[in-house]
Amino acid sequence: LFDTLGDDIVAKGKLSKLQLEGVAYACQKHCELLPDGARAGFMIGDGAGVGKGRQISGIILDNYSRGRRRHLWISSSVDLHRDAERDLRDVGCYLKVINGCQELDREGKRAFGLPKDFREGVLFLTYATLVSRNQRGSRLEQILEWFGGADADGCVLLDECHKAKNFDAGAETGSKVAACVIELQRRCPDARVVYCSATGISEIGNMAYMQRLGFWGEGTPFGDADSFIKAMKNRGVGFLEMLAMEMKASGKYVSRGLSFRQAEFASVEATLTEKQTEVYNKAAAFMSSLRACLAQALTETRTSSNRGQAWKAYWSVHQRFFKLLCVSMKVPSVVEQC
Repeated sequence: LFDTLGDDIVAKGKLSKLQLEGVAYACQKHCELLPDGARAGFMIGDGAGVGKGRQISGIILDNYSRGRRRHLWISSSVDLHRDAERDLRDVGCYLKVINGCQELDREGKRAFGLPKDFREGVLFLTYATLVSRNQRGSRLEQILEWFGGADADGCVLLDECHKAKNFDAGAETGSKVAACVIELQRRCPDARVVYCSATGISEIGNMAYMQRLGFWGEGTPFGDADSFIKAMKNRGVGFLEMLAMEMKASGKYVSRGLSFRQAEFASVEATLTEKQTEVYNKAAAFMSSLRACLAQALTETRTSSNRGQAWKAYWSVHQRFFKLLCVSMKVPSVVEQC
């Protein structure tokens, strides 16, 4: 990496030693080809706080410096676009970050097509965008056209990649997001894929989208993801640990976490004031009344097919509301401690 990232990355602490290690391992793994001809992928499984975004930015900077001009950064929320821009700027990478296909749509209306600064850089997307459509057709096709299709050699960075779990090739109920992620990898065999999630392999059945780790396909004992998952299922947490060790030993996985050494904590009881107690009681009464109204509405409309969904939505709102209410009532006590 010394010939692409520059001395200031280390000297000024733009990337920590752990982050540099992750970038180096990923770029090294991307130099390998799988038996089927596709480029090998890499997985970053670091816990919160280690800096997965910084490592992604370091990988993009290294590849851009080597002449690979177009990259896809796919994440779970459009709100993370600014975080992606910040991480890139912090490592000294000032590439254009295109905020979704909608921005491509606006700029593509020009008479001569996309402006020069939109023809390269980082296209930031959400997983929801992959499965959406516009008037011209599939967003996935639009993304592939911008990225370069079969000739694309840039990075496909699957941030929060656990969003692509629950793939089932033989069932229509399988995740559409997972199907699109798999199709994207299949259509871009030379792309440098990075899977990034702290909970990417919580279950062996959620690995179907990880096509570039080389566990199945040509040159392996397993013909496809289904046969691999069936052979490895129901082996418990111990097997997942063995799998992680195998991935680390073969240079396709890193998983680090922040140390709790010298960390201190204290339990503080936040006593409710009379006003807070009154607010909580009114909220509880309102939710109870809302529950009765919902039950009456379902009875009078004779709803049967969507009854379960209605109650699911109610209890979801109920839980989220009281969780945030309790947190807000603890804030004054926390501020006082500080």
